[in-house]
Amino acid sequence: MDKGFVKKIDNKYAYIEMVLNSSCTSCANKGICATDDKPALLKIPNKYDLAAGDRVNIELSSGTKLTSGFLLFIFPILMMIVGYYIGYAIEPSDGAGMIGSLFGLTAGVIILIVINKKVTNKGIFLPKYVKKIP
Repeated sequence: MDKGFVKKIDNKYAYIEMVLNSSCTSCANKGICATDDKPALLKIPNKYDLAAGDRVNIELSSGTKLTSGFLLFIFPILMMIVGYYIGYAIEPSDGAGMIGSLFGLTAGVIILIVINKKVTNKGIFLPKYVKKIP
């Protein structure tokens, strides 16, 4: 379970700033979740009657964590490998394979941007629950 606090309320959304815990300081990938030591904001519908300044507990499902980790770390690498083999199949040389891998990586990033827009609108990666801390 993660902790955060409500940074601001905007119309029907709450922006929650996650509190960095002790495991964040030693994580090799902390630049993904936070810029330096400043955490990113989590935008959720304000159906929990949150107000600016509220402290909250947030729980994400394990499926959400696994899927987002796969999409963020593994999917672009897979697309780069597929692009390499497609480029190499078109022209059997390392140069063509490298160009194909660049195209594959670019396609992977574009696909992730599209997925992000669709998922954001449907609310698929929202927390399982958010609870105010008294």
